[in-house]
Amino acid sequence: MTSLPDDTLIERVAGGDADAFSVLYRRYERPVFAVLLRLGGQRALAEEWLQEAFTRVWLAARSHDPARGQVKPWIYAIALNTARSELGRKRHRTPHVSLDAAEMDLPDGAAGEPSLAARLDAAKRAQALADALLELPDYLREVVVLRCSRELSFAEIAEATGSPQGTLKSRFHRAMLALRARLGRGEADGQ
Repeated sequence: MTSLPDDTLIERVAGGDADAFSVLYRRYERPVFAVLLRLGGQRALAEEWLQEAFTRVWLAARSHDPARGQVKPWIYAIALNTARSELGRKRHRTPHVSLDAAEMDLPDGAAGEPSLAARLDAAKRAQALADALLELPDYLREVVVLRCSRELSFAEIAEATGSPQGTLKSRFHRAMLALRARLGRGEADGQ
């Protein structure tokens, strides 16, 4: 069943097939979680949103219309809507990258792993990027996260967000300029 295409799986889920849902969940759990983590900035929050999003997928499977789009952007749309509604209510905005999450254990020099100093520098850059990303307005952050961390095409992002591709490309460009400005300012400030 794990080799079945998304369209077949969602049809089975619509019919109440829990095994098909499990396959679909396992297929999209990690990438959707990564998007939600980037959008919300907190692991516990992203886990909560992930469960809510997939509950909605289960409940709304019958409403998926293959003529209106593929399953993948549909799932991302549900996840985005879950995050949007929660962010609108609570406005959660805290960084999500911690030293623990960055796995700061000692390197194995024989295996060619980077030094601890290099890993700390990378963690610092990742934190600066995460902070800068969280400063963006939601509509700009969404397109950056979907395009860069999930590598969705602008067509897939358009399908998931309901925004025209041209608008998304413009938002992406504006977001990249804002991130470059913020990260450049951080370097000038000694961050």
